[in-house]
Amino acid sequence: MLSPAEKAYCLALMALKEKDYHRAAGQFAQAASDFGRNSEFVLLWETTRLLVAVKEELKTDEENDKIEIEEVYSYGQKDELR
Repeated sequence: MLSPAEKAYCLALMALKEKDYHRAAGQFAQAASDFGRNSEFVLLWETTRLLVAVKEELKTDEENDKIEIEEVYSYGQKDELR
């Protein structure tokens, strides 16, 4: 069974997959008590907070609320995890 912080971390990752950055940032904040020293967690959380801030800065009205995020790979190829 997952602890509340583990569940929040999982929900944050699911929100990122769905490109729901506001929800992801909130879930990361709930998970910070247990994962705040994990460098991967901190990188994901800070990046998400930055995306939310950029989205808020660029938002002019409700119709322009969507920002597309494109994944970019080195030399046009995705690096394989080994």
